[in-house]
Amino acid sequence: MIHAVSQAYLRYAGGIKMELFHEIYSSYINVVQCILTEAHQSPITLGRMEQIAAENAFAESALAILPKLTGDDWSLLTPCGDHTFRSRLAHPTHIPLSTLQKSWLKALLEDRRIRLFFSDSDLAALEEMLKDTKPLYREEDFYYFDRYLDGDPIEDPAYRRHFGIILKALQENCVLLVAYEGKQGISHFEVAPYQIQYSSKDDKFRLCCLKYSRGAFRLNTQLNLAKIKDCRLSSEICPAHTADYRFRPVSRAPEPVLLRISGERNSLERCMLHFASYEKHTEYDEEQGCYLCSIYYDRTDETELLIDILSFGPVVQVLGPAAFLEQIKERVRRQHSW
Repeated sequence: MIHAVSQAYLRYAGGIKMELFHEIYSSYINVVQCILTEAHQSPITLGRMEQIAAENAFAESALAILPKLTGDDWSLLTPCGDHTFRSRLAHPTHIPLSTLQKSWLKALLEDRRIRLFFSDSDLAALEEMLKDTKPLYREEDFYYFDRYLDGDPIEDPAYRRHFGIILKALQENCVLLVAYEGKQGISHFEVAPYQIQYSSKDDKFRLCCLKYSRGAFRLNTQLNLAKIKDCRLSSEICPAHTADYRFRPVSRAPEPVLLRISGERNSLERCMLHFASYEKHTEYDEEQGCYLCSIYYDRTDETELLIDILSFGPVVQVLGPAAFLEQIKERVRRQHSW
């Protein structure tokens, strides 16, 4: 069953070996799996398949996938005669983890930050499950430029305990009671949390929340997790408008950064992976034979974005805006003067 889906995918992908969580092809496999699962339960219409493709992949995905599914190319669906289709598979689809995916998971287990998201018992069970798997990479394989050395004390039991409480508050939509060390010493206040952010440049986690002030949760605030000295859950539920702030830029830059990507040295795929967390728009310029990528970002991420762009060297060129381009030039001038 899985072999049929995998082979169908490989034919569609032109024989290219599947990459780990590829932004495009992994979506296609997910679409096919959703369609086959639903078609196994009851006949499915072409319109419903188009809807599944739109919800789980991209606008043009249905044009690429559905003719293969409903035709003779993949032989995964059989027509029912009333403009509906049923799955040819005897059982619902289930895609097991590949060796590559297991290696990637084993590498994640060796990342010290993973302990913030799992209990010791969960980690022990995962490590036992992957005990015979080699990690895809190790921490010592990487060298970080422009990263500060005073990252969060992730191994500290108190830090880990606070992180777990914050995660639970986010999951249960609860208000947090926080003791926070600021410039004026330790203060106590209530916050409605809506998001945790991580800065790879600073190696620090931040809690995005609405601080209680003048009778309401109104002050949009970022708290460094390392400066939270104590926190506990309140019985109060976060106000409904808190969720509106989730994944919304705190202070969005007025213009996106426009990049020219040469395509050399696998630069397009590297950029798409590196800037996956940003909203972006990419198109191919046939006249110049390059890609133009607009990256939309929050002002608080500007320095980190600038450093990330510089790490690509000559294969990526910043075209604008002028203020961002000037920052790039100034940083390069400083580097040459050292």
